[in-house]
Amino acid sequence: MLQSIESVILFVPDVHAAASWYAEIFGREVRYENENFAYIEAPGVNIGFHPADEKSPGGAGGATPYWNVHDLKMALEFLIARGAKLYRGPAMTTQGASVAMLTDPFGCTIGLNQTKAGPD
Repeated sequence: MLQSIESVILFVPDVHAAASWYAEIFGREVRYENENFAYIEAPGVNIGFHPADEKSPGGAGGATPYWNVHDLKMALEFLIARGAKLYRGPAMTTQGASVAMLTDPFGCTIGLNQTKAGPD
């Protein structure tokens, strides 16, 4: 039945700008299915960028992909320096993970999850 997540689609106001921003974050190249749909091959998942519309306005309030990170503080600094804004957290979960949520420059949310107490 359901196996693993193959892709996450972000509905954004500017497909090209969002794809370029995420490509820089992940050190990947932007690929285009057509002029209105771009994607990158991030570690373990493809991230697609679709124009926001009435059916899918995008932005905060939808699903939030959470990325495992080695060092939450360093990841926050890295993303904030590139235009992301802190949305929630940082906080500690009941399972002992450090988490935070940001919004990217296009209004979509990005979750960060550090399962260990600190970097090695």
